[in-house]
Amino acid sequence: MVAGALVLLFTACAASEPERRAFVFEGPTMGTVYQVKVARRDLPESRRAELEAAIRRELESVDALMSTYREDSELSRFNHHAETTPFPLSDATWEVLATALEVSRLSGGALDVTVGPLVDAWGFGPGPEPAAPSAAELAAILERVGYDKIELTGDPRAVRKTRADVRCDLSAVAKGYAVDRVAETLAALGESDFMVEVGGEVRAAGRNDRGQVWRIGVERPQMARGTVARGTVQRIVPLGGAALATSGDYRNYREVDGERISHLMDPRTGRPVGHRLASVSVVHPRCAVADAWATALIVLGPDEGFEVAAREGLAVLFLVREDGGFHELATPAFERDATENHR
Repeated sequence: MVAGALVLLFTACAASEPERRAFVFEGPTMGTVYQVKVARRDLPESRRAELEAAIRRELESVDALMSTYREDSELSRFNHHAETTPFPLSDATWEVLATALEVSRLSGGALDVTVGPLVDAWGFGPGPEPAAPSAAELAAILERVGYDKIELTGDPRAVRKTRADVRCDLSAVAKGYAVDRVAETLAALGESDFMVEVGGEVRAAGRNDRGQVWRIGVERPQMARGTVARGTVQRIVPLGGAALATSGDYRNYREVDGERISHLMDPRTGRPVGHRLASVSVVHPRCAVADAWATALIVLGPDEGFEVAAREGLAVLFLVREDGGFHELATPAFERDATENHR
């Protein structure tokens, strides 16, 4: 997946209501970590065990279907399916692929679940760092890359490759989808006040333990001697009944002949992005959609990305490098959602 900027979690500094507490569930999942906070007056052990089991069940289900590291996952089996015949899919994986392909279409191909061979070619895959690919090598790789090489059918739900050697990576959407699954499960179990975070992607509902809307911090990217200084907040977003996903370019990069090469690949050109956009944060009712758009928009860059976000009515905050600092570029929908909708 395109590495997302860390989303920091905050509560407001008003006087707390002593009868409410934030009960925390956390642990490893999907190659990262999760944290769930449920705001309640009390939480009996039997109820806590029920919620914890439900959270883990949803996360394990998504990982078992969409992991690229598990050979037995549904996605891995599809990737090993070296044929162009339809491959049956679960409803969950079909939904994630459908979300990704829709954002791919609307973004002109900036999001692409088949981009893995480019990531590997530029030295961000699991193997040793290779030399930068030649123009001929890139041309050959691009024959295997393109969201149009994946076709979905709805009845029955299946997916088909147009080339047998195409492979998919759903990490640009799967974490957000996992957040949605957990949030919807908590709501179905009767919880109304909670925050769910998986690897920096967040969805919140209701109020926190202080009786206020959940407040989520968007991190300010900072470089210091080749490392990122964590913990500095650019903007705090009140988040009630919505999700926030962030994608950034500043944690995963390498130096090639003195040039900084980003891990973010533009599947339209086959090359790493080279613009000034450092991070993108998207607010949306569904975390899977926010996750997908955050990846697409950071590939598009500050100019084209802002144009597409505004056209689609998306609530987006862009942080653009400028004169040694960062310039905020917010869509009208973001300014509205960040100040009016969640008071």
